[in-house]
Amino acid sequence: MPLMTAHTPNSSFLSAKTGYATSPRPSPNRKPVLPSVWRRVLMALIALGGLALLVSALDSPVMEQITGTVHIDQDIGKDTTWHANRTYVLETDVFVHGGARLTIEPGTRILGEHGSSLIVARESQLIARGTRSAPIVFTSAQDVGERARGDWGGVVLLGEDRTNEAFARVEGVDGRDIRGHFGGQVEEGSCGELTFVRIEYAGYEAFPGNELNGLTLGGCGPDTVLEHIQVHKALDDGIEFFGGSASMRHVLITGARDDSLDWDLGWNGRVQHLIIQQHTGEGDRGFEGDNSPERDDARPRSTPEFSNVTLISNSGEHTAMVLRSGTAGRFGNILIAGYGTHPIDLRDPLTGSLLEHNQLAFDSLLIESSRSIEQIWPAETGEKNNDAGVDEATVFAAPTQTAEKLFTQNARNPRQPVFRPGMQAYREQASWPSDSDFWDRSATYYGAVDPQVSNPWYLGWTDFSEN
Repeated sequence: MPLMTAHTPNSSFLSAKTGYATSPRPSPNRKPVLPSVWRRVLMALIALGGLALLVSALDSPVMEQITGTVHIDQDIGKDTTWHANRTYVLETDVFVHGGARLTIEPGTRILGEHGSSLIVARESQLIARGTRSAPIVFTSAQDVGERARGDWGGVVLLGEDRTNEAFARVEGVDGRDIRGHFGGQVEEGSCGELTFVRIEYAGYEAFPGNELNGLTLGGCGPDTVLEHIQVHKALDDGIEFFGGSASMRHVLITGARDDSLDWDLGWNGRVQHLIIQQHTGEGDRGFEGDNSPERDDARPRSTPEFSNVTLISNSGEHTAMVLRSGTAGRFGNILIAGYGTHPIDLRDPLTGSLLEHNQLAFDSLLIESSRSIEQIWPAETGEKNNDAGVDEATVFAAPTQTAEKLFTQNARNPRQPVFRPGMQAYREQASWPSDSDFWDRSATYYGAVDPQVSNPWYLGWTDFSEN
């Protein structure tokens, strides 16, 4: 039964008939029909019956239909549930802390006002289990048609898994607030669960040059569940991992203003079935991967693993991947389209060394281009496109193809995209980044979407509205 405000039951509940027949009025000289003790018993039974009727009414579907708007302007320090028959409005930065668990029912809408965010501190959890037909939606509090990137701050999950920076703290939160710190030595921890969740129009600038992302994960452990998530039109990055080992499946990042997926501080999670769509005139990179901005060789090293990824750009000015600052990683079964002549950029000498020692590896890339692999991996030098001094023969020693037309133009449509590729993306066999049980090995195709299905996984719960 949902948590309810004070409510006066319908008067019919309080005046319900007892069903007992009344006796004729006794004459003045006649004794009552029932002794007084039995009258008291009867009245008690009637009272109990009325109470049971009231309790039944409170549990009835009719009472469940009560709706309303709940304004959230205080932190959450005890287990709390947000219900689908209410709309929740975040009015400020709301912390879930002190070991509390915030549970959100399928179909619930959470609206963020300017300057607001939801931050789940270490030792606490967010349990947001939506469904395909009833996703949980975090979005702007502005009216539909007036929503825009940066209307609110987004969702932040902080855990106690390892990072390669001591005293790590999340961007966008005052460094003096210890609830914004993350990391530790808990290797089997969890920040909670996000399933069938949309996060829209997030990422306000908390401080000059310091912005929150659509979804930020700092030090989240491997038991964190991240499946069927869309981050749409974030002002900064779509999703950013700072350390930890959380993994995710079936994720869609559309129209991020900066990088779509960013990682740093020793993140070593796994990702399968990821779609990134970058919009014309917006955004920078599909992936921006770092180990540490301070020490390229810091440990634990960033070592994420990816399989079945689709990267789609609407502009040749975008870069599909920028990998630098000593990040390792393994990238397989990836489909890249629309990134012009330079889709992958490797930087810094240590990054190149990791490539040579197979700690940074590419296997089975399918790149939409009319050019050869050698032509789309130019041997440029300089600060930006130096490729860590590594030539294309080293990078593309694994099976790699080019295909001029993998998609229809609808794949680049920001409002009604179709991400299913042509049949040239299908494979009879596929290799995998590791031997982990995480991988769905039935996905023997390049990219995030099976070219043979008519109802792909991203339909039915996502939204691509302009505003």
